Amino acid sequence: MKLDLANKKVSVIGLARSGMAAVRLLKKSGADVFVSEFKNIAPEDLKELDNLGVVHEAGGHTEKLLDSRMIAISPGVRTDIPILQKAAKMGIEVIGEVELAYRATGSRIIAVTGTNGKSTTVSMIGNILKESGRDVHIGGNLAPGKPLCQLAMETKPDSIIVAEVSTFQIETIKTFKPYIGVVTNISPDHLDRHPDFESYARLKGELLKNQDETDHSVLNLDDANVQKYCSGYRGKRLEFSLIKTVDNGSWWDGQNLNISQNKISDKVLDTAELKVPGKHNIANALAAMAATSVLNVSSSDMAAGLASFKGVPHRLEEVAMINDVRYINNSMCTNNEAGINSLRAVEGPLVVIAGGKEKGTDLSGFMAEISKRARAAVLIGEARERLKAELDSLGFSKVILAGNMSDAVKRASRQAKAGDAVILAPGCASFDMFVDFEDRGEQFKQAVHDLESR
Repeated sequence: MKLDLANKKVSVIGLARSGMAAVRLLKKSGADVFVSEFKNIAPEDLKELDNLGVVHEAGGHTEKLLDSRMIAISPGVRTDIPILQKAAKMGIEVIGEVELAYRATGSRIIAVTGTNGKSTTVSMIGNILKESGRDVHIGGNLAPGKPLCQLAMETKPDSIIVAEVSTFQIETIKTFKPYIGVVTNISPDHLDRHPDFESYARLKGELLKNQDETDHSVLNLDDANVQKYCSGYRGKRLEFSLIKTVDNGSWWDGQNLNISQNKISDKVLDTAELKVPGKHNIANALAAMAATSVLNVSSSDMAAGLASFKGVPHRLEEVAMINDVRYINNSMCTNNEAGINSLRAVEGPLVVIAGGKEKGTDLSGFMAEISKRARAAVLIGEARERLKAELDSLGFSKVILAGNMSDAVKRASRQAKAGDAVILAPGCASFDMFVDFEDRGEQFKQAVHDLESR
């Protein structure tokens, strides 16, 4: 650990997983830590803060924060809140948890961003690297997973960290420089937080802004937004594609996943060997292959790592088969593109549970896909009336409104017939009814298991 903050005052804004990890890292570095949380602090976090001797405040941010040489903020904290604007004017450095972790670790980092597919790609890379015998640790924004500050405390210089990184985290990087930066795709999302799509897309590219010629970027050749906003940086460039042959990177020929280096291609595995469905997961696998090729991983280790990968919780997760109806948890589906991809990944007639908190994005493509593919749609959350109106305008009449997840699963099960799949594919954020997307997915699974037991 190379972070030297002994006896220096550092404030942490926002707790949860990443904030608490930042506190532990700062205390380990010898810093005098102060914590400010806008909400109430969870009892278990309070106990740990007291045990660590960390002074804290809750229910708002006061000027006590400004008695610091540095402020570290959690991803959920906006950088434009008044107390942080005042800190900036006073010359107090404001960084995010990812930047703090980077300054503390000597390990090489593979950082993955994008609108969709981040978690799956991170997990695939981790699986491949484990297969190749590397000391690999995965986390970052990944859920479930370990925050980057925690990984910084657990890893050694020869370890490899594979981290999911969100735009909220990229906003606050200063020196953060991944050895390999991966951008899976870019489409509109989080427009409730970012002023417009261009701001959001440009941030994705800024994952690569500190790279030099010794670093590497892995970019989606099929995505015009990735090409527009992630090109022109200094890292050596690899690409992946579902539709074109790639000279340096990875590509799919409709049957096999291939790796190319210096225009020499090698088949890695047949599509049928992947355990996760959908073309979007072929693209995720290609991104993982291109990233691990930088570390000279063999084709056989890539194939073994991908063939043994069974998916990530809350991403097209098969929960149960009840009366010949499959129940699929895709709670991580929180935007238009993810909604379209999740429905296209499942064969046969569908009953879709969708809805949640609005993020200021256009969901018309997702609604069109529901109208084409679904036998019925069960809608929940703040967005349900808007989504119903969109489906009505498309002439899709089998729309049912539900009050909670248990109700939604019961109503969906009544619409499903043998051979159908009931899929939770919200297309929206979870924070109107649930703690987070994991809580939403767990409540769906519990409701399905309750149905099964009856």
